Amino acid sequence: MRRSLQWFGVAALAFAVVTAGPSFAQKSMPAGQAAKPMQDGNRGMLEIKLKGKGVSLNYGRPDMKGRDMLGMAPDGFVWRFGMNESTTFKTDSDLMFGDKKLAKGSYSAWIKHIKGEQWTLVFNKEVGVWGMPGAKRENDVLEVPLTYSKKGGNLEKLTVEFMEMGGGGHMVVNWGMHRLEVMFKGM
Repeated sequence: MRRSLQWFGVAALAFAVVTAGPSFAQKSMPAGQAAKPMQDGNRGMLEIKLKGKGVSLNYGRPDMKGRDMLGMAPDGFVWRFGMNESTTFKTDSDLMFGDKKLAKGSYSAWIKHIKGEQWTLVFNKEVGVWGMPGAKRENDVLEVPLTYSKKGGNLEKLTVEFMEMGGGGHMVVNWGMHRLEVMFKGM
């Protein structure tokens, strides 16, 4: 009987640790602070609150491995924005990207190289897409311009940040020496 109680205690403790860990990892940042990437090495997870509603991003984090993937992207190339499973962008309220509206919901997010230093962020209603050829372009629901710049240094692993700025959100994508940014507001 005593041995059974010990095993029960060990099992209860293990269950508490396993179920409590993910809930702590999913905390969102208070307004006015940057949401730091939650990462296991190969996946990153971000969440920010705008007007009390959540906006989250779950993305794969590839390494450069000596390549300059964004620098080599041909004109018109649509990148799955991460690795393995497509990046998932979820919003609990409608968002405005400039004058373009994204309805609340879950989307796969893609980055499109237009030409030169012109890039866009594409939202597609297919979620959970793996590998190539990727989501069907006829399921794209919104395409918004990204601001491109080059930065000093060379970041080996793809990293995305969310920041709250002036009541809105700011998403920054860094990989290698490339930086892509977009602002959005909750409705």
